[in-house]
Parts: sequence; C-alpha cells; structure tokens
Amino acid sequence: MPHFFRSVSMSRVSLMFAMIIVSSSLLSGCTSETEPLAEDEIGDLSVVVTLDFGDQGNQTANLAERLTDGSITFDPVLVAPNVTAYRVMEELQLRENFTIDVTYYVGMGAFVHTIDGVSGADDWSTYWGFYEEDEMAEVGASTFSITSNINISWILTPSGDY
Repeated sequence: MPHFFRSVSMSRVSLMFAMIIVSSSLLSGCTSETEPLAEDEIGDLSVVVTLDFGDQGNQTANLAERLTDGSITFDPVLVAPNVTAYRVMEELQLRENFTIDVTYYVGMGAFVHTIDGVSGADDWSTYWGFYEEDEMAEVGASTFSITSNINISWILTPSGDY
C-alpha cells in the first residue's frame, strides 16, 4: 500500500479512536435520578453506614451539625440480599438529606467522588474510599452485593493510605 494511503488510514483510525474516547468520557459522567429502594430491595439485612470526612467535616452542606469528630454513623438501612452497597448509599442520601455526586465508568461502575459537598482532591491526593468492616473493599460499591449484616464506610482517604 502506498505511504499516502497508510497515513490517511492511520489518521482515520486516530480520529475514530479520539471520538470513542470523547464519547466514553461523556458517557462516564452521566448520572441518573436517585430512586428510593424498591419493595423487593427492602429486607432483613442490616447495613450500617459511616461517613468520615476527617478534618473537612465543617465543609459539608447538610451534615456538619450531626458529625462527631468529622464522622457520622447512621441507623441501619434494611435491605434484601444482593442489593449493592451503592444502592444503600442512594437510599441513605434520600433518608438523611445529603447528596452524593457520582461518575459512572464503563466497565467499572459508579465512583462516589463527592459526599454532601465534600470532594476528593482534583489531583487525587484524597478520594472517597469505600470500606467494608474497616478494610478497603476489593470491589466498587456498585459491584459489592450485600449478603449479610455489615458495616460499610466511605472515608475521605489520602492517596497513600490504601
């Protein structure tokens, strides 16, 4: 194949690749309206959620007065087996009057990046870490299925602390 056609083909491939990246980036930030737990998502499994804002608790929009040493542990959310930790967080934000901002990543699921107005740092020096029973979870909250009574947390975490 002549060199001219190879460079045209490579330019088209590069352009198509760039369009795919831009499209997936746009799709990754799409969020949907939070819905309360459906009847079939409510059950007997107790999920206790703690939010730990560390020293940024005074920056929260609605929770500041309810925090103790920068954190809050909520009364349990009762769910059916296999409801995800992310759905628990959606239910909790509705029940307790705070917000979460989420980015959806194709193939990875929801990533909670802001809770009640407090974000992880833009340079990723801090982020909202998802923990189960005080240990960093091995999967994301939108993949983590509740199968027993459990304590989960979102902790504003320095990047080196995982």
